[in-house]
Amino acid sequence: MKGKILVVDDDKTLRFALVKALRRFGYDTREAADGLEALRALRETLPDVVLLDLRMPELDGLGVLRRFASRAPAFIVLTGHGTVQAAVEAMRLGAFSFLEKPVDAEVLRPTLEQALALRASGALGKQATRGHELIARSAAMREVDQMLDRIAPTDETVAIFGETGTGKEVVARQVHQRSLRRGGPYVALNAACVPKDLFESELFGHRKGAFTGATQDHRGFFLDAHGGSLFIDEVGELPLDSQAKLLRALESKRIRAVGDSQEREVDVRIIVATNRDLWREVQRGTFREDLYFRLQVFPVTLPPLRNRLADLPDLCAALLLQVSRQGALHIGEQGLKVLSAHPWPGNVRELLNVLRRAALFASDGELGPELLQKMLAASLFTKAQGGGPAASERGSQERPGSSFPPADTAQTTLAAVEREHIFRVLEGEDGNVTRAAIALGIDRRTLQRKMRQYDLTGDTD
Repeated sequence: MKGKILVVDDDKTLRFALVKALRRFGYDTREAADGLEALRALRETLPDVVLLDLRMPELDGLGVLRRFASRAPAFIVLTGHGTVQAAVEAMRLGAFSFLEKPVDAEVLRPTLEQALALRASGALGKQATRGHELIARSAAMREVDQMLDRIAPTDETVAIFGETGTGKEVVARQVHQRSLRRGGPYVALNAACVPKDLFESELFGHRKGAFTGATQDHRGFFLDAHGGSLFIDEVGELPLDSQAKLLRALESKRIRAVGDSQEREVDVRIIVATNRDLWREVQRGTFREDLYFRLQVFPVTLPPLRNRLADLPDLCAALLLQVSRQGALHIGEQGLKVLSAHPWPGNVRELLNVLRRAALFASDGELGPELLQKMLAASLFTKAQGGGPAASERGSQERPGSSFPPADTAQTTLAAVEREHIFRVLEGEDGNVTRAAIALGIDRRTLQRKMRQYDLTGDTD
């Protein structure tokens, strides 16, 4: 047998077809009809790969990922209509890859082989810790790098801001690794993945019998991180009462577990991250003003990938080491031009997914421009941002006869990159300002202002 595969899907017909095809390919294949059945199967015998449907009754695919994504199997999620956002979240939780339904076995096969090859080489388990180096060739990231050198040794709270996929956890790990706490634990909590009624228990722990279902003592993330760093991602998701208790823990360095009568002293450095505008949340009344200012001691804002294109060659080289099944993969100058023209709504996370897919079809070790263009056009991250393959493709291709030359991304200014991208999208939409604004993900008035700023023309439609 080539490997052990677990197929998890509540669609009996699809599950039967996949199991039959995979067994024909020589895989040792089992099946589960829902998330709860999948958990039981995973606890009995750990497979090499899990094909996981996202939309299921009782326990959905994201629920399974939250419990097992850090374990040995490679999760390949199966996405149907309306689950694009969930697929993006699954990748953030650690899924290896995703495929859109209906899934053709011959299309699935290369992805399976890639996952199995990485698992056999031992590289799959290392992906969670690989790639935490900070790539900072661009001026924007050099500024971040210099700031981390100054703030990491201080032991103060650090707040990391940036769009989804910009690498906030990479920066959080850098803060820990450059600090005097680097010999202690680094513990990460994603607040978006915790049910609201369990936040306090997850952060501070609980005593046996403290509430229904508390069958044993639970330490909580603060105690797990004692002597080290606690990274709270998506901190804006914390309920207001949990925000108050987090603020008290920050100021007093003491916590009380749910159901406990005594407080415990903890020595933890807090690092938080969010893609939200927290001050706007303060004004809306969903985030405490006192906690906001307490977290603002050392704010770090990460630039989106479109604003750090000088890092693109190094990022590609580092990420290709993760996705390569055999031998070295590389991207030529024309391929980098294609990647540089893409708006990257999913940032570095989207880049990793595009390269992972392209690696399956690379010939002679090179990811060529045509292949990369196809992978970009099919990017679910672009769809999740309200774009789509057509808009993405139009925005990243230069029309024949275009008078605006490609930018030298290693030397150009950010304004020049933005001007070039707006120009290309306008060209792709035949100068139609309304359609171009939709493709760019901005309102019409903003686009018109930028067109005046950059001396660009288009139809007033």
